Amino acid sequence: MNLLEDEWLSVIRLNGEQEKLKGLWRITEGDGNPIIDVISPRADFKGALYQLLIGLVQTSFAPKNETEWEKYWLTPPDANTLKNAFLTVTEAFSIDTDEPAFMQDYELLSDRQDVDIASLLIDTSGGGTFFVKEGTTENISPYWASIALFTLQINAPSGGSGHRTSLRGGGPLTTLVLPDETKQAASLWQKLWLNIFTQKEVSALSGNTELEDLHHIFPWLAPTRTSEAGKKDFITQPEQGHPYQMYWGMPRRIRLDFKATEAGTCDISHEPAERLISRYRTKNLGVNYSSTWLHPLTPYVRDPQKEAYSIKAQVGGFSYRHWLGLVLEDEKNHKQAAKVVQVYLMSRQEIISGGQPRLWLFGYDMDNMKARCWYETTMPVFSIPQQSRSSVQGFISKMLDAATEVALDVRSTLKQAWFSKPKEAKGEISFTDAQFWQLTETEFYRLLEKLIQCCEDEKQVNALFDEWKRLLRTQALTLFDHWALSSNNEDGDMKRVVVARRQLEIWLNAGKNIKALVA
Repeated sequence: MNLLEDEWLSVIRLNGEQEKLKGLWRITEGDGNPIIDVISPRADFKGALYQLLIGLVQTSFAPKNETEWEKYWLTPPDANTLKNAFLTVTEAFSIDTDEPAFMQDYELLSDRQDVDIASLLIDTSGGGTFFVKEGTTENISPYWASIALFTLQINAPSGGSGHRTSLRGGGPLTTLVLPDETKQAASLWQKLWLNIFTQKEVSALSGNTELEDLHHIFPWLAPTRTSEAGKKDFITQPEQGHPYQMYWGMPRRIRLDFKATEAGTCDISHEPAERLISRYRTKNLGVNYSSTWLHPLTPYVRDPQKEAYSIKAQVGGFSYRHWLGLVLEDEKNHKQAAKVVQVYLMSRQEIISGGQPRLWLFGYDMDNMKARCWYETTMPVFSIPQQSRSSVQGFISKMLDAATEVALDVRSTLKQAWFSKPKEAKGEISFTDAQFWQLTETEFYRLLEKLIQCCEDEKQVNALFDEWKRLLRTQALTLFDHWALSSNNEDGDMKRVVVARRQLEIWLNAGKNIKALVA
């Protein structure tokens, strides 16, 4: 069984037809009716499938230069061309062999205790589950078990003593650039290719490009670089692996159990399968990747005084308040967009000129080993001239600082309106923040697009800032009025409400970050 060659992945075409691909190299087939998306039984699997396909194309079919990148953007390679490329790495994608198998430990781990297959799912933890009802995931087809394993390896959270986190740390955020789809759905090839680096660009990524043997890319093709304390090379550094290993990092030592399999229905895809997997074997002390690996599909916090660490999903999800650090650079908070976004803004946006590309971001909000929530969303990626980028970043930072200040003002004054002793009040009221960001998001992007167009004109910039201040004020007072006399008010004291509203108006006029909104 092989993920590259077998018929298992369902896709959807532009006209709505669905089919299963016999060979992943067929992703570009269908002139006039291209494949536009993969079909996945789970949201986290869909994100993983995109990363698998991107990694596969990047590893076996990286363009030599910008000219070749543009060539295949305009005219995708035919299936036979892709097949020849993919077959150079086909040995790494076998899944049911006693030899090296996809994302599985080089050893058979026969002396280890079996674990229920449901524990491969990140939203399942040991004997208890968080999003999946216990007992509903007992048998999985070999293909979807392999995707579950891949999803775990590239997102691996803390797993207990010696069970390593992913190359990007536990539960990292992934950001992919997607093409414009306002008029017509983009092809799957365009969605993948927009996140592919040229060979020259790869040389600037973390890793050692001189290590060309496949086991330096696909670590399961050789004995695992285990990480016992005190061992030489306890931590795997970028110079010890090819940059492409970042797409195929394998921190967990796992072996799927194919011995006791039988036909039935897969509990993930709900499709019939000739074989089902119910158990796997695992062992700790797998590959321990250093924090100096900087994955090209993930944004990072890069404080010069600390080790870099990947940006994670968080309670409340993502909105425009995160835009700066995910698309450009948030210098104040040391947040830097993923390399793939940087490269897009540097060179790709001119090649694909026109339309409105988007950033697709997704990931688990993890509390140590526990998955609290899966978040995903999209946000616009505007074309910003290189010479204007620094000033635009500064302007956006001011807009976000003002909005953050106002959101805090609304929350503080609502507590004053609701409680006689607001500092002693218990309970979480951050839901007002989420509503504030939601109410102002559309207008932020509208003004941001205008700001980019006129960023060299101080008069126009200040006019946009004035409009933003008015919008913040209007939404702040509207939100306050909506909640002030809600059931959260402990005794309905109108005097407190009036005093609190007056305080909010003062802050909206005199706030430090509000006053700083000038070009």
